[in-house]
Amino acid sequence: MAEHALCDFMCHSCSVGASGGETHQRILKSICFLGRKHGLCTKDEWRPPSFSGGVQPEEDEYTPSIDIVWFIDLVDALGKDKFDRLYSVVSEWTDGKIPKDTLRCVPYVAFEVEVSDPTSKTVYSDFHNMVATRAAIKIEVIQEVSDMNLKRAERIRNSAVWLCGDEDMFVLTPYMLEDILKAEERFSASCLLTERKAHRLGPVQKKLVSLGEKLNLKAEVEFTPPERMRVYTPRLDVAWLLGVPKSAADLMATISKKYSLKITRDLCHLTLFGFEYEKKTGHKHMAGGVANLSRHSYIGFLITPSEKTSIARRIVNKYSLAFGFNNVFVVDEDVILEGA
Repeated sequence: MAEHALCDFMCHSCSVGASGGETHQRILKSICFLGRKHGLCTKDEWRPPSFSGGVQPEEDEYTPSIDIVWFIDLVDALGKDKFDRLYSVVSEWTDGKIPKDTLRCVPYVAFEVEVSDPTSKTVYSDFHNMVATRAAIKIEVIQEVSDMNLKRAERIRNSAVWLCGDEDMFVLTPYMLEDILKAEERFSASCLLTERKAHRLGPVQKKLVSLGEKLNLKAEVEFTPPERMRVYTPRLDVAWLLGVPKSAADLMATISKKYSLKITRDLCHLTLFGFEYEKKTGHKHMAGGVANLSRHSYIGFLITPSEKTSIARRIVNKYSLAFGFNNVFVVDEDVILEGA
């Protein structure tokens, strides 16, 4: 991942989008400029990492290439020393399955750009590929040509939402992006977090809260993700939240307001890590914890006593195969309690 200082906004000589046509490259450069201008890192032709807490991916598995992604750099957000310590902790919990560079760059917004009369299947695939990035927000940029137009792309988006269960996927046109670049009015993102005070914390919760705060992350207990949806929303035992740079959160709030995008999540924070502690619960309850963690956190940790780690891993393996819930790892509670 390139450092901010290496950019210097020299867009005319930038290689972003160089493998595509002139229009495609121009749009990607505009997206890149917007992200970097608002404090985010960017990467074009990015391939989502294939780490898994369940069944391990094949060496030659299909990995989509995403046109461009905005990232939050954890070194910038936490400081180098805190990030190095965070990586050490996560590496222990995941048996080193997540590379340091992968952990460092957290996807915030993923973009796919189609400018040359794409088929419905291509656009449908774009949405699924963006879901695979685990980015908080997914945006398809469509140039209206021939049979492909905004209305048709919206119908495809609705089908993808129905299948993937992810509401935060949207369609924009290049003209909309140009308007955002020129717009002077900016809206402030509203924080949706509501803190819930737990009356009593167990040893595992106490340890996780203390460790999260030492790592410059916002630690919440009995955390309900603040999503504006009229469906069941779980309560995670503990969550570590990452603050989104204010300028970037305000940018997304502005795009949302200007084009009436119904973003369901809090724009000011990402649930970086979620934790569920399953001590005396049955298999179905534990499986529900896996589903909650995968859907509502970037990386999830299912914590169990040592005698339950085997069945927990079997559940994670099954769900990683059946539903693609690959971002959940099983951790022995003693590793948490005895860790630094």
